[in-house]
Amino acid sequence: MCDFEGTTRRLLTIPPNFVPYMEKHRLYEFFYELVTQLLIQKPEDPIVFMKQCIQHAIRKRDIPRIILIAPPSFDKLTLAKILQEKIGNRPVTLKDLRALTSVENTCCCYNANEIAMRMKEMLMSGILHESGWTLVDIPRSKKEARAMQRVGVIPTHVIQIIPSNAEDEIQKDVEQCNYKRTLRGLREAYANLLIEVKAGVKTIQELGEDCAALTKIRRHYGAPSLFRIALIGPRGSDRRSLAKHVSERFNLVHVDFNYILEQACSQETALGEMLRLCKHRCGQKLKSETRIQIVEQYVLGSECLKKGWILTDYPKTMEEFKLLDMIPTPPNRIIILKVDAQRCRERLLNRRYNVITGSEYNLASCESLVTDPDCKLDIYPKDYKDVVEQDLLEYEENIEAIMRYAGETASVIDAMDERKCVRENLEACLMRPGPSAKPRIPQSPSIIDPMDIEFDPDDEPDPKIFDDIRASEPKYSFI
Repeated sequence: MCDFEGTTRRLLTIPPNFVPYMEKHRLYEFFYELVTQLLIQKPEDPIVFMKQCIQHAIRKRDIPRIILIAPPSFDKLTLAKILQEKIGNRPVTLKDLRALTSVENTCCCYNANEIAMRMKEMLMSGILHESGWTLVDIPRSKKEARAMQRVGVIPTHVIQIIPSNAEDEIQKDVEQCNYKRTLRGLREAYANLLIEVKAGVKTIQELGEDCAALTKIRRHYGAPSLFRIALIGPRGSDRRSLAKHVSERFNLVHVDFNYILEQACSQETALGEMLRLCKHRCGQKLKSETRIQIVEQYVLGSECLKKGWILTDYPKTMEEFKLLDMIPTPPNRIIILKVDAQRCRERLLNRRYNVITGSEYNLASCESLVTDPDCKLDIYPKDYKDVVEQDLLEYEENIEAIMRYAGETASVIDAMDERKCVRENLEACLMRPGPSAKPRIPQSPSIIDPMDIEFDPDDEPDPKIFDDIRASEPKYSFI
């Protein structure tokens, strides 16, 4: 009995290789939507309900549901229409809800509970399941917001437009005062979803573009996750020092491909022997399959599985990127450093190292060291001009294909700013949830000819044949 109690009380842990699979297929978000629907509707038969809800929950994960909060003088409907052009969300107004009521009962949508029920009715009809929605002038108060939450009308993003101070001071009318009174309640009701957008001097079109970009940022559902970062940038972009900073800041393992390649070469293994043979043959270039084997062997080590990792100097081509996506623990963050090639060239060609201490210097900022007889400087073989030009050319030839394959899963950071700003932007990028995008598919699905499919007598029969001999399942509608 004691053993049983000890077993049941033992802390359950998720094996590290399970987490990437759950992240890739977004299983936490899927079950969150499924359980949310289950708890809101409380069906009599939860098994049948979940079976019917699966497709709806999968579709709902990727569709933004937005509430706009703005002063009465702001044209929220125009902003909602711009969002419709950008992301496909359909605007919903109080007038649309009134249209659902009978002609004799056109005033009933002023009640908070009635508004919530009409909104629920509209959503359960299915007309907004594919497009998502943007609520323009509802909810108007905390009471309406709570009523909508109780029936399951839950947004993914609540965007508050903050006007400029000058504009705010001019508007002192009754509507503006009422708005300020209700604003606090709305902010409390949606505190965990609220996003503030400052209007400033932006046009409404620019605001629409900013809001559309914000809807790409996913909510965090509390799923366990370790950073597995591919930091991509040309030589001279400061990628290694950035990776070192991030590894120290977030307690990650810095996986530099050139370093682990040297490690693999020195090991007495079949892979190490093959690498030494390739190196002996006049520096023969490694095949993509061999390079990914080195990376996979390292990132599947216990330390990387436990802490997470940040990878530099790999992948260099789209083919290598696809191979990286096929390992058991593919990267869940792709960060691309945007930097001018000329600046990278200058950094590399001006780089020197002290042959005695090993310290690195930049000739552009340490000109006095050149004339110092006690300071013996030399240049790295990889920093010769022809090598630098070849490396930068190779990067330029491949980066477009890499970005095209990564698509919206990649985050681009401007690495031309000061080092401190770049580090802060990189940290901010990691602290936000990953980009809301479909998983990268490293292999195209095989095309199956229907004529090649043979009938197997042991195949499961079509469940429709049982419709006449068993009670039909109840049909559920979903929000």
